Amino acid sequence: MTHFNQQFDFPPTHLVTDMDGTFLPLPDHPEHLQALQHFRTLRESASFGLVYCTGRHFESVQSALEEYSLPIPDWIICDVGTSIYEKKSEGFTLFNTYQNHLADHVGDDKRSTVLDLLDPVQHLDLQCDAHQGLFKISYECVTDYTEQLVDEVADLLEEEQLTYEVHGSIDPFRKCGLIDVLPKGVSKAYAVKWLATHADFTPDHVLYAGDSGNDLTALSAGFRSILVSNASPGLASKIRDRLGDAETDRYLYCAAGSATSGVLEGCRYFGMLPE
Repeated sequence: MTHFNQQFDFPPTHLVTDMDGTFLPLPDHPEHLQALQHFRTLRESASFGLVYCTGRHFESVQSALEEYSLPIPDWIICDVGTSIYEKKSEGFTLFNTYQNHLADHVGDDKRSTVLDLLDPVQHLDLQCDAHQGLFKISYECVTDYTEQLVDEVADLLEEEQLTYEVHGSIDPFRKCGLIDVLPKGVSKAYAVKWLATHADFTPDHVLYAGDSGNDLTALSAGFRSILVSNASPGLASKIRDRLGDAETDRYLYCAAGSATSGVLEGCRYFGMLPE
């Protein structure tokens, strides 16, 4: 694992946060709305950099920006790390440099090859077109089948020696398993690291916030990180296993607050935002 900013000589300057279950307020939690308003106020003075890093597709992120009146970010990482959008004066535009990078990464292994390979797998249901991406193939399943299917898909991809790998997580809102097939090695963490070498910040400036299985790679990648209290069961233990006990204490803050409130709490803990 790569560790960034090992001396912690300065606080992080850029919040990179998951959306659903993390930065977005949960229903019936007025304290989350208060925390979000605080973020809006601080964002107006541009006191911190902001990146949304989500499994949502871009149009869904746009809807959330309007629905929750979210602070406008500098960058949006969508589709579990397989697309990046940059804020321009006219709005957000796809960062084609990253798309070209991923195209080179997968080479001749097209998504159609993966679709054909996985079509016979039982209990694995392809999600609608809105949840698909050029480099992201998304399925869903009954929650109890998730681990079994992840293992089965991983074996099939390995047997065919495709440049793709599988990631599984549980959707706590829809109560189902989510299975994403992505280019090998590509994840939220991969996209954040790549972006931080092509934007106006570096990996040691990042403070990452998340709550679910598709945040695991980023939460244990060596960024300073926030795990909100409503996180998926067992996720903290998985992060600790990857980091080790001593490193967990230095790199990960387990917030007492949930969702937006937990993110704000973690930003204050790491000194990125004032008390």
